[in-house]
Amino acid sequence: MKVLIIGGTGLISSGIVKALQARGADLTVFNRGRTDDRLGAVRRRQGDRNDCAAFERTMAGAGNWDVVIDMICFRPDQAESALRAFTGRCGHFLLCSTVCTYGNTQTVVPTLETTPQAPHSAYGRDKVACEQLLLKAQADGRMNVTIFRPSHTYGPGGNVINNLGWAPTFVDRLRKGRPIIVSGDGHGLWQSTYSEDVGVGFAHAAGRSKCFGEAYNIVGDEVVTWDDYTRRTAAAIGAPAPRIVHVPTDFLLAADRPRFVALEEIFRFHGVYANAKLKRDVPEYRPAMPFEEGVRRTVAWMDQHRTIADADSDPQEDRLAEAWERALAEATASLRKV
Repeated sequence: MKVLIIGGTGLISSGIVKALQARGADLTVFNRGRTDDRLGAVRRRQGDRNDCAAFERTMAGAGNWDVVIDMICFRPDQAESALRAFTGRCGHFLLCSTVCTYGNTQTVVPTLETTPQAPHSAYGRDKVACEQLLLKAQADGRMNVTIFRPSHTYGPGGNVINNLGWAPTFVDRLRKGRPIIVSGDGHGLWQSTYSEDVGVGFAHAAGRSKCFGEAYNIVGDEVVTWDDYTRRTAAAIGAPAPRIVHVPTDFLLAADRPRFVALEEIFRFHGVYANAKLKRDVPEYRPAMPFEEGVRRTVAWMDQHRTIADADSDPQEDRLAEAWERALAEATASLRKV
């Protein structure tokens, strides 16, 4: 199977490459060549897909592909360029979209692929536009298309998130026993998937006619609360049991809205999505990596590449935890006087 991956160096892409190599695929990746990768023996073609004319000329001269997997199509103009580049030259086109296309206030838990899409962010709206353009091409008989909507994906090469976002101090805070803020009551629901598991889903859908014209959530099986996520992450890396401080989201946003934009747009809401449809059509997709082992591998990579920041470099979380605990104590004392 002759496969082109547009992008190819990110977390999900690395998992796709590994799974396709296990299938014996003939792989080429196309990107700007600016990011170190762990892909091994694949062909590399360099270019900028944002230069649509040059990208389309390059693809016109590259011949035909059994499968094209587009990991970096973020805007409708890029989707239109992909259609010009690959119509008549591609047996199966897979788009990496996002669960952000559904919007963040979940009306169905878990969210199904049939749930109406109502994105809140420009990122989600652009991805919906990309999906619509490509699925119309499928409906018109111009190209076989499959849409994948991943949620939170983690693994070596990435970060360990927390309920507040992507702060690089989180692992060090756990190791040092510093207070860990979890918004609300800590019972928000979350779902994480290891990058190599996601890669298996893409790789085994590639070229499969049952997947033509379909959209799939590509997410893990396990759903946890943010409190449990925090405790299990600490245990996985041998850190002490975390001192979790529950702080209302509105308090955090009032204190520093720019810092907590990810919390406001994503992490304050449940993030739970169904994967039964993908398992039905791609039975090879069975998320297998235990969360704790995935975290250990991710943190080992972070240690090796020195991407973990010292908790002392960013004392804001300590200050906010102290401010909330002080405000709560004062309010409690006032109530006792009533």
